[in-house]
Amino acid sequence: MYVFIYIFLFSFLLTHAEAREVTLMELEEVTDLIMSPGCDYIYTLTNCPSAEAAQMREIVKEKLQSGETKEEILRYFEEIYGPRILAQPKREGFYFTAWWFPYFLLVDIAALAALLLYLWGRRGRIRAKQVIADSEDEDLIESELRRFNQ
Repeated sequence: MYVFIYIFLFSFLLTHAEAREVTLMELEEVTDLIMSPGCDYIYTLTNCPSAEAAQMREIVKEKLQSGETKEEILRYFEEIYGPRILAQPKREGFYFTAWWFPYFLLVDIAALAALLLYLWGRRGRIRAKQVIADSEDEDLIESELRRFNQ
């Protein structure tokens, strides 16, 4: 009987000896990367006031105390809730495209604007040349008419 008590106390001390103190900064570093299902995925765990978010923050705290890394904790919640739980999409596969799409869009818009400005400037130069050519043609026609009338 005493053996079981000693084993229980020894295992209790071992599990609590491994636990370390987690700072608020460490906790928020992870909870800022997880969206809260309790707030309809609008807020992160850090900002959501729901009871479910509080429970999830406790789970994160326990996992940090047990020594799990940020990536392991994010993977744990992603396995349970799916990729929607992550505040930032992974930078691979479809999510790589989703992550970089705004930057590609900006580059495309800048290239299109540059092309339009180039074509607009080129069109203006062509019109200027036509006006000069038209005035030269008018002068030639007038001189030919004067010569014909004489």
